[in-house]
Amino acid sequence: MHLANSHCRPDPKLKNGALVYLSTKNLNLPKGRARKLCPKWVGLYRIVEAYSETSNYVLQLPVALQEQRIHPKFHVSLLHLYKVSNDTCFSNRAMPEPYDFGALDKQGWFINDLIGHCWKGKNLKFEVCWSLEDTTWESLETCKDLEALDRYLELQGIWHPAQLARRSKLT
Repeated sequence: MHLANSHCRPDPKLKNGALVYLSTKNLNLPKGRARKLCPKWVGLYRIVEAYSETSNYVLQLPVALQEQRIHPKFHVSLLHLYKVSNDTCFSNRAMPEPYDFGALDKQGWFINDLIGHCWKGKNLKFEVCWSLEDTTWESLETCKDLEALDRYLELQGIWHPAQLARRSKLT
């Protein structure tokens, strides 16, 4: 019998319990993150089941990846075997932290203040000054439970957002 892939290099034989890196090639990254700035390999993940006849392996994925509904079975072409480094040669090397697939960075975004408002028809928007010195326009729905809104209304001398002046922008 003639096999089409008999001229290809054989797949590495990975065993149960081996540690591997997983390629990010087919993983969905959070919105706003560029693929070229993300790592090519994430992990270390342990192989739970090995199907060497089909070159597929089941990995023990962390909860963050399981919550994204990522199936734990991967082809060997998406895996890279972990090689243990010599600790005497590389004594100060720290293990890399697992890649965060969450949508937000670790540093928090907090609202410093509301610095203005504008009406667009019946919709009220507030100019929000964030802790990282960025300003954006946010709707009343997103700002309604903020202490910054209460301070802003108090500075305007009113009690309810509907009482705000209908000029284009106040500062």
